[in-house]
Order: sequence, then structure tokens, then C-alpha cells
Amino acid sequence: MLGRYAELKAQLPPGTILFYQVGTFFETFEEDAKTVSRELSLRLTSREAAGEGRVPLAGVPGHALQEHVAALLRKGHSVAIAEQRQHPTKPRQFTREITQILTPGTVIEDNVLSAGRSNYLATFVVRDGRAGIAVAEASTGEFSGTVVPEAELPAELERWSPREVVVPERTAVEELPRLEARVSTAPRWTFEPSAGEQALRQHFGVASLRGYGLDGSPQLVAAAGALIRYLSTLRGGSPPEQIVSFRRYDPGQAMLLDAATRRNLGLEELISTTDRTRTPMGQRTLRRWLERPLLEASRINQRLEAVDALFPDYMLREGVREHLGSIPDIERIATRIVRLSASPGDLLALRGALEALGPLREALGPAAERSELLRRALAAMEEPPGVRELIAAAISEEEGEIIRPGYSEELDEARSFRDGAHEWLTRFEAEERLKTGLKTLKVGYRDGEGYFIEVAGKEAHRVPPHYEHRKALKHNARYVTVELKEHESRMLTAREEVERLERRILGEIRAAVKEAAPQLQRIARAVAVVDVVASFAAAAAELRYCRPEVTEERGIRISSGRHPVVEHATETPFVPNDARLAGDARLQIITGPNMAGKSVYLRQVALIVLLAQTGSYVPADEARIGVVDRIFTRVGAEDRLASGESTFMVEMTEAAGILNGATERSLVILDEVGRGTSTYDGMSLAWAIAEYLHDDVQALTLFATHYHELTRLADSLPGCRNLKAVVEEVGGEIVFLHRIEPGAESSSYGVHVARLAGLPPRVTDRAQEILSRLEAEGVKGFAG
Repeated sequence: MLGRYAELKAQLPPGTILFYQVGTFFETFEEDAKTVSRELSLRLTSREAAGEGRVPLAGVPGHALQEHVAALLRKGHSVAIAEQRQHPTKPRQFTREITQILTPGTVIEDNVLSAGRSNYLATFVVRDGRAGIAVAEASTGEFSGTVVPEAELPAELERWSPREVVVPERTAVEELPRLEARVSTAPRWTFEPSAGEQALRQHFGVASLRGYGLDGSPQLVAAAGALIRYLSTLRGGSPPEQIVSFRRYDPGQAMLLDAATRRNLGLEELISTTDRTRTPMGQRTLRRWLERPLLEASRINQRLEAVDALFPDYMLREGVREHLGSIPDIERIATRIVRLSASPGDLLALRGALEALGPLREALGPAAERSELLRRALAAMEEPPGVRELIAAAISEEEGEIIRPGYSEELDEARSFRDGAHEWLTRFEAEERLKTGLKTLKVGYRDGEGYFIEVAGKEAHRVPPHYEHRKALKHNARYVTVELKEHESRMLTAREEVERLERRILGEIRAAVKEAAPQLQRIARAVAVVDVVASFAAAAAELRYCRPEVTEERGIRISSGRHPVVEHATETPFVPNDARLAGDARLQIITGPNMAGKSVYLRQVALIVLLAQTGSYVPADEARIGVVDRIFTRVGAEDRLASGESTFMVEMTEAAGILNGATERSLVILDEVGRGTSTYDGMSLAWAIAEYLHDDVQALTLFATHYHELTRLADSLPGCRNLKAVVEEVGGEIVFLHRIEPGAESSSYGVHVARLAGLPPRVTDRAQEILSRLEAEGVKGFAG
């Protein structure tokens, strides 16, 4: 057995856990067993193996396999399943063959995937200073890619946050971008442009790739082809049929938000706060829109017009959202249909979705008259003919049945015979009880045991001689008769015939519905767009957002802006603030004590810009947003101990990325740059960085700092302005007003904040004494 296990393991990509069926259990051995035991908290045992000593072993029962496999996939492991099969030439022997290979980036099962998150698989190929990137979403059929300069590869991959990245065999770790993704390997030759072109032409059945925008892009052809081959390999050579097209995207059409910016701005919290979607497709699309704000004012305003069409009319908006709420995940159901793995429940859910389309289209009609985007979505929601009728006629909604009675005459006859056999059992039990006089006699059935006659032990002495004893229990005994065994054989044959016919008919229905899969994918995308637009409108009405004016002009003007997350996380009323960033006020130095609202202000300006360029209303009374090409953030302090990078090195690395990547159309958020080193070093660097952003880059910059000396920049730089977080002193204590106003603050009030934090009075009193002497005498003159 271990020999066959080793043979199958050798066929799998490195690191793949193999579950090997032995009877009703699925076992893992050696290193796989140790991994499974650790990750699933299962007991690790061992068994004796000829010539190998004791081999580690961990297994799970067959009925629990999918649950455990799902847990491993969610933890980032790849899993293969080898099922037990009758040997083709030796009837009394079994063999094992790999029937499934599941990886974190290719799984399509709902019990593994998050409904509201896309699950991307990615590859990349670098040649001649250019990188081709291909990404696929196996559960929805999405397949796209682009070409970027090699230096932009890490950021572009980060944009997709793939769960799995496929690279050529023997790729060194130092050659890989830093990503939180499983790294899988594929044969190096599959990443060649010629192999990629062959794989893509074969998959799409075309003579040329020109129609997919792939001509003259060997890096992208190589990456996309390698991805298709990888997906096919995992299915034993079968093509990934859910992938029916390829879309080449332009990275310049959407803003790139790197991981630091997403983290610093609290993008996850923003999504949670503003999400009002009603469908899984809409939830995934909302996340994608917020992670990729648009860069063209015309496209942004098209989305805003769609929100505008739903925002003012409560009945219209909520009517649309009510119909959306009855639509399941058509996108992922369509993929399972294409893969011919859709369950009867999937088909019934699809029928319900198609039934909801008509009322949704009718409810959406008035809004679509006022929005080009909604008109296009409405046109894409044309129901594929015959699909709903076929499912309604064929698939049963009754528990225990798959195919509806009356759909197949052959199946109805088989069921009639099977059900007649059940009636025979009822008659047989009554007749045997009458003939034998055994009052406790009853006919039963158990898996693995079959049908039997059960009699209470107190009546066992009266059992007829032709009853063959099968099993003794504590209080009963079980018997069979020749007549019962003959009927059992007929019964099992009838049951197997019904199951065979149901499987065949279900397969025929899947195949018929499969023809409509491309149209179902279009419907899913259209429903997702409507859902996000309706979500934006509902959030705007509920959260008191306004429609921003988005232009191609440079500059940002916000009246009474609010932080979309913080205003709902605090019990006290949120204090709104204005913001104005333009060429003559492109660098703004913000001073004031901790807890006074500087960091919230920085982030709320950035989040309002991000929401506006997504096509959403924004938390403000008024907003005029000139499209920015990037949002850069440098916030807080962190060590990267694993890579040996100190707080200061992290800070300077991120600052270098901003200075080298920002343009005059960028929005830069800097919070406490230079704090990771000595005071004079830090202040000097902060000063030089501010000057460079003002003079050379000319980006729109908000710079919060405790280096009050930086406020002197406003005297020498024409585009620099000072802002301060306002506080009031009342009875020797400070009150935070959370207002941002023009001017410079000369004190950080650090001792006051420390007192609020709960430091012992002896410490804060001594600190106040030292501070007073420092301010009076200067650092050099201070002794004590």
C-alpha cells in the first residue's frame, strides 16, 4: 500500500497533501500525516511498514473528508485525493487513483470560499525588463492580465492579492515578490511564449490571439498560457471550461493601492462600514471597485450618475434591493454548471435567480432611463431561453428526490417498481407476524447488514426453523429467510436503477444548461454592478453622504468632511473639518498634540478621495475632487524583524517609494516621518522630504508632525501652509476640540496626554518639571 502511495505522491506538485482511501477512511502518511495532525488537531498514530519501521499515520472518515479538506485549503495547503477503485483486471482487488487535486487558488467549492471575496490565482513571466501578469478566478471564470515594467511587478501583483502564485520549477525564493500567497510550481517549459501561445490557441479554439490583445506581448502570452496549462493539469488534462475569454486590462485605468496604503487607510474597515450589497457577486465587485478606484473623470461620473438615479427615490431603490436579495451566487453556480458538478440545489437556486430577473428588470427600468451604466446592465440581464423551464420541469424540490415525477417515463417506472418493493416489505412483515404469532416481529434495514427480521429475545424460542439466525443483540435477535434475501436483491437492484437513471438525467440537464453559461456569467456581472450602485445609494442615504463633483482639474476641496469609519465607531458626535489642497497650498504641515485628530483628518481626506474615485457618494457637505493618480501613505512605525529591518529602515524605504513614485497628481499622506531615529536626524530628514515633495514632486501633501520647526517651511515655500489641531486649556487641563484650523501649534502637550493615559502622577509631575527646564535652558544647558 505504501508503495502505491509513494507512486501517487511522486506525481503531485511538491508540498501537496495526499489523502489515500483505505476502506471507509482516507489516510495520510509520513510528513503529510504530521502536517494534517498539526493543522487539524488530529491524533497522530503510526503503523509498521515492511523495511521502513513505524510510519506516521493520520486519517479521517470518508463522511468528514470534505470538511477537513476545506480547512486545509483555507490554511493555504494544496490537497489531492486518491480514491479506491475496483482493479480493472483483478475483480477481488482494489487500486487507487488520484481523482482530485485542490489548491487554494483553484478551488470552486462554496464550503471553502468566502462569498464576498474573490479567490485569485496568478502567474508572471519577466523578460527584457517587462513583466507579464495573468490572473484567474476559477470559481467565476474571470481571466485577465497585463504587462508592466519589471519594477512594478510586486505592486501590480499586490493589487490582486492572489491566494496562490504559480512559478517555474526551481525558482529561487529571492526571485519572488513578497506576497501572502501559496507558491506552487509548474514545469519551466510551460512559461515559454511558444508554449503559452499553443495552450491559449488550443483552449480558445482560435488560429490567432490578436482578438484577445495578446499580439506582440510574449511575456503576457507566456504567463496566460502557463496559467491555463496549470489549471488543466489539476483536472487531469481537462480544460478549465469556465474560462471562456481573456481580458487584457490597462493598469493605468485604475489607481494602484499598495498594501501599506490599504492597511494605513483601513480599507477593510471602510468596506465593512459602507457595504450594503445584497448578493455575493455584488459584495465581491464592491471590494474590487474600492480596491481599484478609477482614474478617468468620465467613467467616475458615469457611476455617480447611476447612484444618482437610485439615491433620491426610496421606494425605487429599496424595491431594486429587495429583488437583488433573492438572487444567489449566479457567477459561481455557472462555473459549477460548466464543470458539470452543479448540484440539484444549485440548479434550483439558478431557477430562482432567473425568476427574480424579470421583477428586478421591471423595478430597475425607471432608474435605467437616467443612467447609461444601468441601461447597459439592464440590457445584459436577458434571461437565456428555456433554462428556467427545463429546471422547473426536471428538478424536484421534494427531499430525497432529484428528478421531478413525470419528467422521465423510464425513471417513473423504475421508481414504481422500487416503491412497490417497499410495499411488499410492509405486507411481508404483517404476514410473518400473523403466521408465526410473534408479536415483537418487525422487518428492519441497516447499511452493511441489509434487511433482517428482528424478534425480542423473550420470543426467540418460538422462531420457526426456516428462520436463519444472523445476529444476537442484548435484548433481540436478527434473522433472515430465503424469501427476504431474494426480495433484498430485487430491492437493491431497483434502488440502483433509480439512482443510475437520476444520475444520467441530471447529467443531461447539466449539459443542456451548460450551453447558457456565458450568458449566465454576463447576467451575474450585470447584477453585481446594479447591486454595488444600489449599495452606494443606500449607504449614501443612510450615512448622509453627498455627491462629489469629480473633475480632471488638480486640487481637492472638501466642506465639513467626516471620517467614514470613525464617525460610526465613536459615541460622541463627530467633528467635521474642511480641507483645501491646490497648487498654492499643495504642502500642508499639520501640528498639534496626540489624540487631537491629526491622523483622523489625514485619513478622512484620503478616504473621501478614494470613495469619490470609486464612484460613491462621500461623507461631507460638499466635495470637489480633482482626480489623483495615486494615494501614498507613510503612517506609524513598525519593525520587520523577520527580514532584519528596523523601524527606521521601514520608514525610509516607504518614504523612498513615495518620493520616487509620486507625481504632481498624487495625494501623499505623511504621519510622523523621521521619528525612528535621533531628533536632529529625524527633523532634518523630515524637512528635506517636505521640501522635495513641494519643489520637485509638487504632489498634494498632508504632513502631520511633532517637529514644530517644520512650520517655518511656510515662510520659505510658496505652496506650503500650516494647519493645527485645536485644543483649549481649561484649569490646567487640555480639551481636544478635534478641529483642524489654519495656524501652527507650538506645544505637543505630551505630558498632558501621558497623564490621561494613566501614568503615575509622580512620573508625569517629574516629566513636567524636566520639560519646563528644557524649554527654559535648552538641551545643552540642562543638567539634572
